[in-house]
Amino acid sequence: MPPRDELRRDSSAEPATLTGFAGLVDWWRRLTDGREEPRGFNVAAAGALVMLSVLYGIGALASLWLRSLRPVRSAVPVISVGNMVAGGAGKTPLTVYLARVLASQGRTVAVVSRGYGRRSRGLVVVSRGDGPLVKWHKAGDEPFMMALLTKDVSIVVSESRRKGARHAVEELGADVILLDDAFQHVQLARDLDIVAVDAASPVGNGHLLPGGPLREHPTGIGRAGVLVATRCDRADGAARVAGALGPLAPSAPIVETRMKPVEFWDVGTGETVKAAGLRERSCMALSSIADPADFERTLRKLRMNVVGRLALPDHHDYSGDDVDVVVEAAREVGADTILTTEKDAVRLRPWRSRMPLVALGIELEVTNGKELLMGALEEVLSRRRKR
Repeated sequence: MPPRDELRRDSSAEPATLTGFAGLVDWWRRLTDGREEPRGFNVAAAGALVMLSVLYGIGALASLWLRSLRPVRSAVPVISVGNMVAGGAGKTPLTVYLARVLASQGRTVAVVSRGYGRRSRGLVVVSRGDGPLVKWHKAGDEPFMMALLTKDVSIVVSESRRKGARHAVEELGADVILLDDAFQHVQLARDLDIVAVDAASPVGNGHLLPGGPLREHPTGIGRAGVLVATRCDRADGAARVAGALGPLAPSAPIVETRMKPVEFWDVGTGETVKAAGLRERSCMALSSIADPADFERTLRKLRMNVVGRLALPDHHDYSGDDVDVVVEAAREVGADTILTTEKDAVRLRPWRSRMPLVALGIELEVTNGKELLMGALEEVLSRRRKR
């Protein structure tokens, strides 16, 4: 959280003005997401960052090549879920969706993740299929959230996905592995790569980090077996993704999806909150996710009365002092309720303030091409059964 004097607010629903590291991250994302042309000082800044991208690209290509030389093959099918850009493409909802689908088919599923942002090291079993076994600090916020949102699905975090997958198979009995955020982590061989692509901005401004959001050159999408276009409710869906990446992955089907709001729930009590009652309140939107604007657009579509908003860097670790500042910020803009994301709710639990904190749950919904996705999954699973 920025120091108290670095945070300036007003009574409108415009973003809080952030400085320090939080402001730098926000500036970089606006500069590189490809949705607006740089102007003034930003033109020079963008040029400098693109020059650095050349060095990053050389290093990323060499690293990817070296790590792909001797991939280890698991005893069970391995399905990777990842993306081409740094954050914000909907990987976690997609992973939860796939885990639920496979579990409903009678598969023994394990999700293996690095556990970004966790305070632990080594291999940690986050869930054996019936809820979290550890606190979110040991699991990472996204694996912890997946443990909350899935049933009969094991969640394992490990810096080494090879060790995590082996533990999931040998100790947890998994017969299919979902690798979370692993498109560029090729030491473990996979049977299918499913890549999430934000339909509104498939490749950002087209440059590699730090001049753009791309983790690797766009030609890397050729490794993908399925492209999942996310957030198609605010873009021309598959057509936009096909135009940007289709020629580089001509054999990969494109599946259209959207993020569907499911329910509001009180972070303090865990009880469901009716949307109709929330619309009568004055709310501040609070988020520390890769794309806070997407969360705020969803609140507007749900006709929430948002009188202010506060966006912090992705995976922000809220302290007790941060909570006091957030509550005071809400009061200053005239809000009587704070609306946040499920991922933020994980990091804000337990919530002890008198001001209500309400989280919005979302899930991925396939709107077009479900048969293509199910067919790709079945092909992989049947192919491994025949060996």
